[in-house]
Amino acid sequence: MFDRLKNKIHILQNIYIKNKYFIKRKSYAMDGEDTAIEAFNKKKDKGFYVDIGAHHPIQRNNTNLLFQKGWGGINIDVNQFSIDLFNFLRPEDLNLQLAISDKEGEISFFYQKKFSQLNTTDKTIANENFHGNFQERKVKCQTIQNILDQSRYKNRKIDFLNIDVEGAEMKVLETLNFEIYDPSLICIEILGYRELSEEKREIEIKHSKIYKFLENRGYKKIWSGSSYCSHLFTK
Repeated sequence: MFDRLKNKIHILQNIYIKNKYFIKRKSYAMDGEDTAIEAFNKKKDKGFYVDIGAHHPIQRNNTNLLFQKGWGGINIDVNQFSIDLFNFLRPEDLNLQLAISDKEGEISFFYQKKFSQLNTTDKTIANENFHGNFQERKVKCQTIQNILDQSRYKNRKIDFLNIDVEGAEMKVLETLNFEIYDPSLICIEILGYRELSEEKREIEIKHSKIYKFLENRGYKKIWSGSSYCSHLFTK
């Protein structure tokens, strides 16, 4: 009972004190992604989002502006406290604590701090992010296809798909049936190009696996953040 009370206090402090929930902002995202997403969906008052690697319902969040408009959907993160926060602020959403991969079962998860957006299921990325100073544990994993097929959103077209999984992006994309779920707009990280000149990175990014995968399914890139990490794709 004491642990539950302590966790509830932690949730309230995080939402109302640390993140000042009652103060409305023009943007909650790290790089303005949410304002670009909102502009794309300006005429759509209600819609269905899927946020993989959701982390926090307010802080650096790409779907909060949509949620404020009346949208709803699925939020997925490995961290239990992340899901506690989503369950508190978005109780009508489907909020799941697990990793997304290309299989169902368990997968290695690499972290330095338990509550961090840099945590990953990719050991190479973990070495880059944490310079070898990280811990490992096993976590539950499922494919995004299985989650959707077993949810109340089965066979429903995705209006917005957000993917922030630190190196596991292709495992998400390759296990999603695009013919059924057909995302209208995708925000995804493609890392490794920010240090290049603006002209060169626009050329080089087209050779990435993620870019080619989406291009082959009829998507085109319509926006990139100033840090050149997050990118929006649509058909």
